[in-house]
Amino acid sequence: MRVIISGGGTAGHVYPGLALAKALQKARNDLEILFVGTSTGLEATLVPQAGFDFKAIEARGLPRKPSFKALVSFISAGRGTIEAVSVFRRFKPDVVVGMGAYVSLPVVGGAVLRQIPTVIHEQNAVPGLVNKVLGRVVGAIAVSYPDMRGYFPADRRVEFTGNPIREEILSTDKSKAKQAFDVNASRRVLLVFGGSRGAKKINEAVVEAYDRWRHNDGLQIIHATGKINYESVQRAIDKIKLPEDKLKYTAYPYLDNMGEAYAAADLLVCRSGATTVAEITAIGLPAIMVPYPYATDNHQEKNGRELERLGAARLILDKDLDGVSLSKAVDGLILSEDALLQMAEASRQFGRPDADKALADLVFEIAESRKHSTEK
Repeated sequence: MRVIISGGGTAGHVYPGLALAKALQKARNDLEILFVGTSTGLEATLVPQAGFDFKAIEARGLPRKPSFKALVSFISAGRGTIEAVSVFRRFKPDVVVGMGAYVSLPVVGGAVLRQIPTVIHEQNAVPGLVNKVLGRVVGAIAVSYPDMRGYFPADRRVEFTGNPIREEILSTDKSKAKQAFDVNASRRVLLVFGGSRGAKKINEAVVEAYDRWRHNDGLQIIHATGKINYESVQRAIDKIKLPEDKLKYTAYPYLDNMGEAYAAADLLVCRSGATTVAEITAIGLPAIMVPYPYATDNHQEKNGRELERLGAARLILDKDLDGVSLSKAVDGLILSEDALLQMAEASRQFGRPDADKALADLVFEIAESRKHSTEK
């Protein structure tokens, strides 16, 4: 069986695609997988690093308003579709999977034109523009939240699979993780991060809140600031830090092994991107979420609201975030074992640690449907 997986631009589209590819490989030996993306997206680096074949085609983002850029984008999509069809002729895929982002449009669209079975996957609580378009014509739509059928036509197949995550997130030993971060058993651990690049507003709130936490000998903070902001955050903390402080605080520019960081944590402060939501719920972690306010269609707030509704998270909007609001939210949870346990259980109930297998099963089913129809 030959499978093409397309999607990229950001890690939020690439990592689920890689997780799916590994699940497909685990299930079957007679499998060839090819990733199709752009030469400028993260997929061009991450996919070959993971050991999978990669082919780049032309694609651009789709502007939401009529403009010259929109015309250029549609011309680019046409060229990308021609290139994708050329890839299909050589590779002969049994199924094409779109993981979102603009590169999925020419790839999955081209597959529909060639009558190749198709599946798309949506990571967020609200479908992106490309998946809204493709959702009208593909064979099956996999979603990461249970109540998304209304976003797609009634005659389309919609399956709640969850969002596939990296295998290492689920396989980290908690005791080793606590040793790696030198966690004292008497302290609760607050993990703060804002995505791979960090979040300036969250960083500023932590610095502002430091004075309110400095005498807390029961708290340890692991703070991933992002590489761009690390030096400024560290300088700000060094300026206000006192020798008699009881708080244990450590800043990192980047955490290479998020699995260990998650395993060491009791509570998170983070954005509510699709990958973060999938990872923390798969292992059942409570969180204070600060949605990125400029996400397309405000999807991060909608992601976070769903977890808040279930009792797995508390939300602070970016415009309301400062040292006072952050410290109040953290203090109201971090020392309450019952509150943390209830939130952790709600998080675990929502999580889909088997999302990679569920999506792989759907992909195989759609691919096999073509074989059966051909045989008939």
